[in-house]
Amino acid sequence: MSEKILLIDGHSILNRAFYGLPDLTNGEGRHTGAVYGFLNILFRILEEEKPEYLTVAFDVHAPTFRHKIYQAYKGTRKAMPEELREQVPLIQEMLAAMGVNIVTLEGYEADDLLGTLARRSEAKGMEVTILSGDRDLLQLATEKVLIRLPKTSKGKTTIEDFHAGQVKEKYQVTPSQIIDLKALMGDASDNIPGIPGVGEKTAAKLIGEFQTVENAYAHLEEIKPNKARESIREHYDLARLSKTLATINTDSPLEFSYEDARLKNLFTKEAYDLCRRLEFKNLLGRFDGEAVAENAVEENFFVCQELSGAEAIFEKAAKAETAGVSLLADKEGVFGLGLA
Repeated sequence: MSEKILLIDGHSILNRAFYGLPDLTNGEGRHTGAVYGFLNILFRILEEEKPEYLTVAFDVHAPTFRHKIYQAYKGTRKAMPEELREQVPLIQEMLAAMGVNIVTLEGYEADDLLGTLARRSEAKGMEVTILSGDRDLLQLATEKVLIRLPKTSKGKTTIEDFHAGQVKEKYQVTPSQIIDLKALMGDASDNIPGIPGVGEKTAAKLIGEFQTVENAYAHLEEIKPNKARESIREHYDLARLSKTLATINTDSPLEFSYEDARLKNLFTKEAYDLCRRLEFKNLLGRFDGEAVAENAVEENFFVCQELSGAEAIFEKAAKAETAGVSLLADKEGVFGLGLA
């Protein structure tokens, strides 16, 4: 049976968790809801997929090769909310504490790293699962590469799964033709221009008939309606640009070690400590006895009924920085003293 690698789009899943769950804060006032949601999605997918390897890719806050081609790329996006922004280093800290392999590469988006690792892993004969909230990654689907798209709403997460066949069934185009669709209709979320006046229905009709943007242009006189034909004739350069912007780079120069990505025990002492600090009480039960034992408070209770023993205890308590005292009583009165 083939080994499996799980590839996760870090920013995308964190974003989905942030908008799909109520805002949470711990006692220190830190926003933690997106991290909590991310971990719950991660644990669910790991239980379902049971991969041998795991890697999470994150974007780098720097221009990519797409910005060099088209400066307005993603130029219309709103700034990330501060409550979400502050959780990016927090989820990275948590993943590092769990020993999860994290990859980034300046000049490339996380999508490019996921695409590169998907193709490398597929070439090695591995099964690949990509977890992302971004439908752009559907272009990577094959019969060996599964795209899983989670959606979290009101605290519940549902997941759509796509191999190549499911992409064709739902969108009437092949995974690679997802790129051609975007080349014609554009993508407002990424500020990819597309062809003016060509919407989703017309784009799907044209790709269904001509398969690619290039072939549609080669058969320009056959295109109907006339308005779409003239728009493609006039703005073909925008279609070519848009196709380049929409294409995930599957050959990025990413240094990667499969041994570093091999899935280990995630439930480490460091991760347990961080979960306690973030007050993720519902997750603490996932940790094994070793991690919990190292954090347990030593319990050492005994009863002293001799005066000499009590004097020794009080002498020891007097040297302590902090001591707690309580009276032990019942209906008949005080019968003892508790000291901690």
